Formats: sequence, structure tokens, C-alpha cells
Amino acid sequence: MGVKKKKEMQVAALTICHQDLETLKSFADVEGKNLASLLLHCVQLTDGVSQIHYIKQIVPLLEKADKNGMCDPTIQSCLDILAGIYLSLSLKNPLKKVLASSLNSLPDFFLPEAMHRFTSRLQEELNTTDLYSYRKVTDNISSCMENFNLGRASVNNLLKNVLHFLQKSLIEILEENRKCAGNHIIQTQLMNDLLVGIRVSMMLVQKVQDFQGNLWKTSDSPIWQNMCGLLSIFTKVLSDDDLLQTVQSTSGLAIILFIKTMFHPSEKIPHLCAASFSGLHQCPRVVYEQLQEPLLW
Repeated sequence: MGVKKKKEMQVAALTICHQDLETLKSFADVEGKNLASLLLHCVQLTDGVSQIHYIKQIVPLLEKADKNGMCDPTIQSCLDILAGIYLSLSLKNPLKKVLASSLNSLPDFFLPEAMHRFTSRLQEELNTTDLYSYRKVTDNISSCMENFNLGRASVNNLLKNVLHFLQKSLIEILEENRKCAGNHIIQTQLMNDLLVGIRVSMMLVQKVQDFQGNLWKTSDSPIWQNMCGLLSIFTKVLSDDDLLQTVQSTSGLAIILFIKTMFHPSEKIPHLCAASFSGLHQCPRVVYEQLQEPLLW
């Protein structure tokens, strides 16, 4: 009886765009010892497992730098490229977690610059208008909230825009699903994207610290308005029998979570939940009006 060989771990290698590659080449030092050189060696590899070794060297290298490194254009550019790398990696790629884990140990004096770079790159992601890229952006929002300090801070910084993106993406996915009626392959993908979008919306409410306060609970607050928009979408999804039951039931949970987060005192929540399932006629006037506004589908 033959002995089975242990299956080697397969990790898709990370890549960067031509512009970022040229940036690394321009900043790499002759000795090959600075951060740009390290990243350049990393991205030129075609084996993801080998790249893990280089990613784990990022923070130890930065720990050797002093506080003046904050103004070093090489480090600033590398932090920007690292943000781009993180957001380009798929959710299932182990390199994404390795990079997040490494950057969680970034020296404190580099955090403001790193946060600025990650926030800028995430905003670029949120600006996408390609419906079939929405899932990648939604996955990135989700991964940023999972044990990744820079990612969570970036989402917090862009909370209004993140909520707006989720609202826009869910509306467009629902419209595309309606247009693709009968095309079961595409509809299956869209249903899955819809489900993920709803779940990520719930994750935000549960994990973003801003929602624990009351400053956003005014009718002119962009966050409040986006929350109302999402609540309206969840309600429509719940009542749409053409959607999968899993999507509908998840929307029901989202409605309860959003109402619990948005309204006080808590004694009124059962009444508001009942209202949500019977036309929302008992909601406060400002919410009722916003929930009654026609959506784009």
C-alpha cells in the first residue's frame, strides 16, 4: 500500500498594476534592503506561499525605521500599494489574512499615514459602477471588519459612503435580477450577491461603534437617510416572493436589527416591527416618508 503524499497548500499569488510596479522599481534601493525592494521581490514571485514569507517581513522592517519614516515618500508609497494589494486579494486567499495580521502590528507612528492610504483606496473601490464588481467591494467591506484594525478604521471613516454603496448595490442587483428572469445561472449569482450585501449591512450595524451613539439619529443625517434607504430595501425584499426564501428571511432579520438600532425607547420596537410587516404605517413620519419614496427599480 503506497503512502499518500501530503497535499501542498495552494495559494494564488498576489499581483499589482503596472503603475504600482513602476513605483516600487523607482523607490527600490541598490542594496535591496528597503520596503520598496522587499515588496518588489514579493510581487515578482509567482508562488503565493513564498510571498507569505515576504509579507511577514514588512512590519519587522518598518520597526527598524524611526519616526522620521512617516515623511519618507518610499514608505508612504509602499503603504498605499499595500492597501491596494489587500483590496485586490480575494476573500478566500490566505494572503489577505496574513497581510491583515501583519499590518495589525504596524508601529503606531505609521498608523495615521496607513489609515489615510487605506481609506483612499477603499473609497476608490466604493466608487465602482460595475455591477458585477459589487460583490468584490462588498467582500472587502466584510473583510475590513474582521480582525483588521486599519480596515475597520477605514470603514468607520467612510461609513456614510459605505452605507450608500450598499444601498446602491442592492437596488441595482435587484433590478438586474428582475431583468434576468429565466436565466437561472445569472440569477443564482445575483441572489448570492444580494444575500451577502444584506448580511454585510447587518455586520456594519453590529460592529461599527458609531451606531452605539445617537448623533446620527436625525432626519438630516446622511447615515440616518442611508439606514432608512436600506430598511426600505429589506422590506421590499421580504415581500418579494420571487426571491429565495433564504434572502427573504435574512432581510427579515435585517429589518429587526435595523429597527432595534434606529429607534428608542426599546418598548416601541415590537410595535415598529409589526408596522414593518403591515405597510409601515405606524413608523415615525420622517421614516415613513423616506421608506415610501420610490426606489430606482
